[in-house]
Amino acid sequence: MKLSKGYIKGIGLTRVFACIAILLYHMNLLKGGYLAVCIFFVLTGFLSCISCFKKEKFSFKDYYVNKFKSIYIPLLVVVFLSISLVSLFSNINWFNLKPETTSVLIGYNNFWQLNANMDYFARHVSSPFMHLWYMGIILQFDLVFPFIFLILKKIGDKCHKLIPCIITGALSLIFTFVFYKSSLGDNLMVTYYSTFTRVFSILFGVFLAFIYQYYNNMFMFSFNNKKVNEAIYGVYLIIILLLFIFISSTSKYFAISMILVSLITCRLIALSYINNKKLLNFKDRIIRFISNISYEVYLVQYPIIFIFQYINLNNVLEIFLIIFITFIVSLLIKFALSLKSTSFRKLRIILFLLILVPTIFGTYKYIISKDYTSEMKALESNLELNSQIMEERKKEYASKINEEKENWLNTLKDLEQGEEELKNIVSNLTLVGIGDSIMLGAIDELQSKFPNGYFDAAVSRTAYVANGIIRDLSYSGLLGDPVVINLGANGDCDNATKDLIMSNLGNRKVFWLNVTNDYSVGVNANLNSYASRFNNLYVIDWNSISSGHPEYFVADGIHLTYEGKKAYVKAIYDSIYKVYLDEYNEKKQSIMEEYEQKQNEKITFVGNSILINAYNYLDNELLKYEFITNSEYDYALLKRELENKINNNELSNKIVFAFDKSSSLTLENYREIIKICSDHQIKIISIDNELKKLASENVEVIDFITEENYYLADGVHLSKTGNQKLNELILKITK
Repeated sequence: MKLSKGYIKGIGLTRVFACIAILLYHMNLLKGGYLAVCIFFVLTGFLSCISCFKKEKFSFKDYYVNKFKSIYIPLLVVVFLSISLVSLFSNINWFNLKPETTSVLIGYNNFWQLNANMDYFARHVSSPFMHLWYMGIILQFDLVFPFIFLILKKIGDKCHKLIPCIITGALSLIFTFVFYKSSLGDNLMVTYYSTFTRVFSILFGVFLAFIYQYYNNMFMFSFNNKKVNEAIYGVYLIIILLLFIFISSTSKYFAISMILVSLITCRLIALSYINNKKLLNFKDRIIRFISNISYEVYLVQYPIIFIFQYINLNNVLEIFLIIFITFIVSLLIKFALSLKSTSFRKLRIILFLLILVPTIFGTYKYIISKDYTSEMKALESNLELNSQIMEERKKEYASKINEEKENWLNTLKDLEQGEEELKNIVSNLTLVGIGDSIMLGAIDELQSKFPNGYFDAAVSRTAYVANGIIRDLSYSGLLGDPVVINLGANGDCDNATKDLIMSNLGNRKVFWLNVTNDYSVGVNANLNSYASRFNNLYVIDWNSISSGHPEYFVADGIHLTYEGKKAYVKAIYDSIYKVYLDEYNEKKQSIMEEYEQKQNEKITFVGNSILINAYNYLDNELLKYEFITNSEYDYALLKRELENKINNNELSNKIVFAFDKSSSLTLENYREIIKICSDHQIKIISIDNELKKLASENVEVIDFITEENYYLADGVHLSKTGNQKLNELILKITK
């Protein structure tokens, strides 16, 4: 047996119990282990207050120096050791190092994490300091507590000892209500991180300390039988353990459980003082040993877990190593920092110096590290702004569709007013022209005659390129009706290509101009023969119309003079007008069907913040596509939205999926999504080689090769260069 020398066995056991629970929670092995933080808060409030009462004359200097030595120095060592260690891993991108470490050192990390939208309950450990929100609250408490204590003690000494008990009790209840009210809101992390919502547990401890100091056992309801009290203590631990096992952070009993754990901790403290014994057996000394390093265990565990994310190990081996290394490192830090101890003094000094070197290196890395806060804030603003813009574009997109439908209905109605009105209607058609340099030279006249038309013409085009242009125009929503084709002067194409052109144009009326100087290319006879197979293909006999008019052409007999442009545009207009006049009734229904078909042939982009961030870098042509984006997409949400669009027949035939590294989608999730969209053509923009396994007949996986300068500091979101490269890739795959 060994004397306890002021050690309270029950409090030591409670501290060890909470320490292990939190470690297991951080390792994702105990879903309710986060509740154990309430135990530490209550203990902090109680022990801080009791230690102040033990001082004959309270000294601010002694209080803060003691806190600096016992709490702040180990914190500094662990923080800078962690930075030193993380810097050795080139694959770890810790972009918040500077601002996050500063918040830890100054003592406002809990509020910093709130501002940074850090999720303590997330399964992915995004920082080695995510657990140090707790230290932010502790440091804030230690800063102001001496003043609070002295005021309350003076009231108790000068007025009545019941008054500080009433005040602390009332404050405990008030802040418990604040905590519970906050828990009913939408932001769980505000409830969990904020000093004002978590201080209720500390106040419970302070309240208990004043009761104990002024009234001793009057508040310590217990039995005279020591074994019964020990049994009650055990029952309390079992109740807390059950809460640890069953109450996850998403439970509706989340807040009630935290309040209950805080209250039970008060009873555990009371029973610990009642049942305390002066002699310790071997088991008690082991508990005391672990209790003595519990603070260091809390500090070092998260950095170690963070590092192990980047080391591929067997799960069982990883768990064993994390626990083993956590306790060994905690012991070494405790041993090295206890320089006043006379035992093993030389060994302590050597170990202290060994720890000091990487600590200094970590301090240096912290000092020279860059603060990316402004860059990340800019990213956040950009994502928020782009999300709003994309939401507005969705509304505009829907409005445009309705407007187009209404315009067509009005156009068809106007046609019934007669031939004269039809002339204006034909002039205002959303005509699309696809041509070579002949059309290119006449675009100004064409645009004047058809102000709502769209003309895509270029030098030296052959008919073989028509299908690519048609697809692009269709996908971008620019493929109107009718379509005028002026390709052939640079060479004819085979009938298979013409078949594909006509197929891609669907039921649109197609006006194909033949060529002059046909002896050099042999186009016209083939075109006339081919046109006889289609009811919607009309040959504009430009060769005959222009015959005998040398003033229409420059020296080559092909390209147009000013008079030629006028005649060329008139020939197109007259041909279109005649067809519309003769076939109005048949065409009316065809236009409506074609319009509906066009909507179903567009591309839909589906993704998370990679598309939102890149939105203002995309070419205008791409912005006419449909974008379905959500930075919070997980499998369940994505699956639900896709199924809804498919059930409503709103999902385009071609889908492009793009998700960045923040996505939680697994390979199996992708396979399920592909099954859902099995009747669609799918392209996946991949930044993960694993996704190549998804390639199949209707699935194309496109690598987005990313370099270091493609990313911002977080290693997830694309930089300006990355967004520009993504735009180039999207342009390429949509052509």
